[in-house]
Amino acid sequence: MFSGGLDSLAGAVETARAGERLILVSHRPMAMLDSRQRRLFSELEREFPKQLIHIPVWINKTEKLGRREPTQRTRSFLYTALGTVVAQSVKADGVRFFENGIVSLNFPVADEAIRARASRTTHPVALHLLELLCCAVTDRKFAVDNPYIFKTKTDVAKILAADKAAHLIPSTCSCAHLMFKSKTQWHCGSCSQCIDRRFAITAAGLLKYDSDTDYVSDVFVGPRKGGPEKNMAVDYTRHGIQLHGRSESELAALFNAELSRAVRFEPKRSETAEKIIAMHKRHGEVVVRVLREKVAEHAGKLVEGTLDSSSLLSLVIGKKYFEDQGSATDAEGREQSGAAKSKPHATAPRMGQLQAGSPVRVEEIVTAVLAKLGVKPRRHTQKRIKLAKRDAVLFAAILLGLKGPRYCSFLENHGIRPKWPDADFANYLKSYKAGDPWRKKIQDEKTRARVRMNNYARSELASSFSAYLREEFDKLSPLLAQLASRE
Repeated sequence: MFSGGLDSLAGAVETARAGERLILVSHRPMAMLDSRQRRLFSELEREFPKQLIHIPVWINKTEKLGRREPTQRTRSFLYTALGTVVAQSVKADGVRFFENGIVSLNFPVADEAIRARASRTTHPVALHLLELLCCAVTDRKFAVDNPYIFKTKTDVAKILAADKAAHLIPSTCSCAHLMFKSKTQWHCGSCSQCIDRRFAITAAGLLKYDSDTDYVSDVFVGPRKGGPEKNMAVDYTRHGIQLHGRSESELAALFNAELSRAVRFEPKRSETAEKIIAMHKRHGEVVVRVLREKVAEHAGKLVEGTLDSSSLLSLVIGKKYFEDQGSATDAEGREQSGAAKSKPHATAPRMGQLQAGSPVRVEEIVTAVLAKLGVKPRRHTQKRIKLAKRDAVLFAAILLGLKGPRYCSFLENHGIRPKWPDADFANYLKSYKAGDPWRKKIQDEKTRARVRMNNYARSELASSFSAYLREEFDKLSPLLAQLASRE
C-alpha cells in the first residue's frame, strides 16, 4: 500500500533496491493528493525503471457521510480491500503495509487517548484479522503484514538515507490535514504527523531535505491554536520524555495491557514484547535529544521571552519557567530590602534583566521540562542487588496463586531445588508428598518469600520475570498490574 508518506516511500525504496518488483496501490480523495502521488511515483520510476507499477484509485465519501463521520478509522480496511483486489488479479502473495511501529501500536500519549479515540489502523491485531478475512475471501494463503512494526519514524528516515533516496523526501507528505493546503506548503506543522515527521528528520540529520518553507507553521516555534493543537504538542513531548525516563521493566508494567494486545497472535510473545519496548525507548531518546537541540538553538528567544507563547517549545518549556524563576528572585529581593546591607548578595537576574547574550543552562531548562511534565529525573542511587532466579521463581509461583503439588511442580520445572541438607528429599514434590516436617518447611519458605516479595517494586519484579520466566511473562504481567492497584 502506498500513501505517499515517509514510511511507504522507505518501504518502496528498500524493496526495489533489493531488486524486487512491486505494485504500489493508493487511494486519492482529492486532486492535490493525486498530483503529489503521481510526482513521487515519477521520481521513483526514474530511480527504479521497470520495477514499479502504480495503481491509484479515486475514492471519496459522499458529502452527507463526510459531515456525519469526519474520521478515517476504516482506512486500513479500505487499503487492504484495494490491495487484495489488485493482488488477486496478479496472483501476488499478499498485501504489505509500511508504517512505523510507534504509529501502528499507538500507545496512549494522554489519558483521553484511549479505546476508540486511539486509532490503530495497522495494529498487529487489526492486520491479523484482516489477513484472516483476505484468506477467506481469496480462498488461499494470503499475507497482510507490516515489516516496519519494530521501527521508529527515525529508523525509517535513516533507511532512506542508507538507500540513497533521501532526495525523495521533499516529494512526500505526512500531514493529516490534506484539505485546503497551498501547492507550495504540504504540511501544516501542527498535527501529530507533522510533529513526528519533523522530530524524526531532525534526529536523522536530514533537515536539508525537509525545508522549513514546506510547513505552514514551524513545528517547534510556530504559533498553535488553542485546544487540540496545543494539547498535541504537550502530549507528544510528555510521552516521549516518559519513554526516555523509564526503564524497560517500568514500561512493560505501565503499558502492560497494550503490550499484551500487540503480541496476542505472536509465536514468541515475550521476545516480541521486548522488541516493542526497545523501539519505544529509541523513540523516547529521539524526542529528548531533539528537544535538547531545539532548546539550545532557540535559547536566546526562550530567555528573552520573545518566542511565541503558543509554540511547542514555549508550551513545554518556555516563558512560564522563566517567569517562575523571576518571581522567586523578586521575593528574594524584597526579603533583602529590609535587611542590613552588610554584604552584596548575588542573585539570578530576573527575566527582564537577562540579555540576549546571557549564557543559558540548558540542563536546567530540560530539568524544568521534566518537572513540568510530571516526570521525575533519574537519581543516582545505589543499585539494589538484582533478583536471583530462585526468588524470581518463588515470587512468580506465589503471584500465580499456585498451591500444594502445583506450586512444587512449578519450582521443580524451573530448576529450583530445596535448600535443606537431606539428600533424600532434594525435590519439592517428593518432600511435599512425604508430609511433615517437609511440607511445613515448604510452607514456611513460601511465607518468607511472600514477605520478601512485598519489599520489591513492581518494575523490579517485572524485570526479573522477563529475565527468568519469559514463557510465563504474559500471565504474570496482568497480575503485577493488579498487585500495583492494591498498593
